[in-house]
Amino acid sequence: MFSERILKRFTDPKYAGGLRGANGTGKSGESSSGDLIKIYILVNDENVITDAKFKAYGGVCTIAACDVACGLIEGRSLEAALRTNYYQILEEMGQVPSNREYTAALAEEAIKNAIEDFYKKKEKEIKSKK
Repeated sequence: MFSERILKRFTDPKYAGGLRGANGTGKSGESSSGDLIKIYILVNDENVITDAKFKAYGGVCTIAACDVACGLIEGRSLEAALRTNYYQILEEMGQVPSNREYTAALAEEAIKNAIEDFYKKKEKEIKSKK
């Protein structure tokens, strides 16, 4: 039913868990509909994502999509990470059942929300220093 790549990401996710000191957090999905994702990012002074982790409530493809998404953004600049999209996540996941492709869109949305959260926190920090 699921490809080997998806099952490997599901059974042994490299990026699962919280991230102490995260300076950006993005949510996506609804627990009432079955899928809820949180992606945490740690961004350095050069605006590079040095670490990315996720917590997810959902099925096999949800976990796999989150793990792939974190792998795609870790080590990249915020600008490059913002260009990470649904199609890249799906491609990296491999063969995804058509009724589960939405999980890649949820992961993309969580990435964008985490980066937006980072910028909001940074802006707040700058304003408080004035």
